[in-house]
Amino acid sequence: MEVLGRKPLIGLMAAILFTTCWGFASWGSHKSSERATNVTFANMMKFQNGETLPAGTYQMEVPQNSQTPTVTFLRNGKVVASSNAKVQSQEKKNPQTEVDSVMSGKAQLITEIRPGGWDEVLKFQPAGK
Repeated sequence: MEVLGRKPLIGLMAAILFTTCWGFASWGSHKSSERATNVTFANMMKFQNGETLPAGTYQMEVPQNSQTPTVTFLRNGKVVASSNAKVQSQEKKNPQTEVDSVMSGKAQLITEIRPGGWDEVLKFQPAGK
């Protein structure tokens, strides 16, 4: 009798442990209001607002359901730059991430980012345009 009573208790404890672990695993990664992708810059990059990013790879986060989002760039989980952009839809998805820029002093001024796998272009323009 003692053996039969122990098996259901062990099963119940395992189910509780599994459910708890599953909840913690999905908790930190759930941001349904933002989309993110990695972007690599080969040179020093600059935004219209004057913020700059050294060459390197950043996580770019874009709030969903906004035609004029504030795009944030993170490194090691910390926001290192942000800039306003306009979202322009396209008919087909971008095959890879592409960044358009023009020279501005010692940095490249970002004009557009086309994230790979997205069917949008992010246009970084001066305020008022």
